[in-house]
Amino acid sequence: MFNNHAIYLVDSDAAYRRRLALDLRNQGIEIRTFVSERELIEAVEGLPAGCILLAIRTQEPGDQDVIRTILARRSDMPIIVMRVEPSIQEAVQALRVGAVDCLTIPCSMPKMRAALDYAFQLLPTRIADRESVAEAIGLRAHLTRREEDVLRGIVAGMTNRAIAEHLSIGVRTVEMHRGNLMQKLRVDNLASLLRFAALAGITISDEDAA
Repeated sequence: MFNNHAIYLVDSDAAYRRRLALDLRNQGIEIRTFVSERELIEAVEGLPAGCILLAIRTQEPGDQDVIRTILARRSDMPIIVMRVEPSIQEAVQALRVGAVDCLTIPCSMPKMRAALDYAFQLLPTRIADRESVAEAIGLRAHLTRREEDVLRGIVAGMTNRAIAEHLSIGVRTVEMHRGNLMQKLRVDNLASLLRFAALAGITISDEDAA
C-alpha cells in the first residue's frame, strides 16, 4: 500500500518517537524522524513525496499554523496529526486546516496502518496536482503584462469588448492577446483557460470584476 514512499515522523518526545519509528520499521515501512516542527519545515521542500506524522503536544493557539506552513511548502504531503487525548474541537481544527486524520497518542498499530493507508491513497493525486500547479506557474511566467491583463479580464467573465474598454485598447488587440496567451498556456478552450488560472493562482480583484 505504501509504494516505497517514506513516512516523516515529527515528535518532540524522544522515547515515543523512537518506539513508534521502530514499530513502523518492523512493518517494513521507510521512516525518517524529526525532533521538531521547525526541523521538518526547514527540510520539507527537499524531501521526496511521502506522508507526515505530526505529533502536536502543546495546546497553543498557533498549533494549526504548523499544518498550514507545511502544506504551503508541500501541498502534496498528506499530514496525519497525533495528539494526547485530542478533543473533538482539536481534531476538527486539524482537519479544517488540511490534515487528513487526527490520531490519539499512543495509537495502536492497526489504527496507524489504516490512517497511513488512507493517506497514501491520496498521495498520487496530490503529487499530480502539485506538478500541475508548478507547470501552470511556469507557463504564466511567459505571459506579457498585457496578456495577463487580458487573462484577468477573461477570468472575471468580461467580453472582449469589455476588456478592450477596461484596458483602453482595441477589440482586435484583445483578440490578438487572447490568441497569443492561449497558445503560450497550451489551452484551446475557455474551460481549460479558467482551470489554468485557478492552478496559477490568478484571482479577480475588485477592479477586474467592475
